[in-house]
Amino acid sequence: MRGTQIASPLRRGWLRLLDGERPWGSLVVQPDRFGVTRYRLVVFPPGISEPERRRVRLARGWPMWGALVWLVCEVFLTQVTGPWTALAVSTSILVAIGVITTSIAGTPRTLVKCLSVAVSPTYRNPDAEATREKLAGLALTLIDADERLERGQISATDHELTWWHVYDEIGSSRAA
Repeated sequence: MRGTQIASPLRRGWLRLLDGERPWGSLVVQPDRFGVTRYRLVVFPPGISEPERRRVRLARGWPMWGALVWLVCEVFLTQVTGPWTALAVSTSILVAIGVITTSIAGTPRTLVKCLSVAVSPTYRNPDAEATREKLAGLALTLIDADERLERGQISATDHELTWWHVYDEIGSSRAA
């Protein structure tokens, strides 16, 4: 009984990490040096299944968690083998898991759309400010659709239509 109580929160935490906060992607607002703020909206292709979304998130996060795997391998292998052998094996493992995760993620990984902008308070750039406003509007549209779906005010189909609209809008922004 106790083992299932422990496994359940761990499983939920692991799935939460893989699923992310939103099914459609993510919004990151990151303060940077010199007062610059970076905005990034990532939108997965609508209609993506939960397992596909998890594989895409895993592949997109590979540089971060792959570096951690490389570091752990390096630390343990250096104690077992020489430093050059440890470096070669750790790097081979890093490259192999990168290739495996990106191939497992498949085509949906290539269909993810991103809209990014960096805005500086000291340097006025009308194009960057317009992109930030567009990004904020699209993110609010998606977050609002999520909240309305949770409250039962819209159907899952309407939610996905909103998702499609934003996904297409990001595509037109990129082309412009």
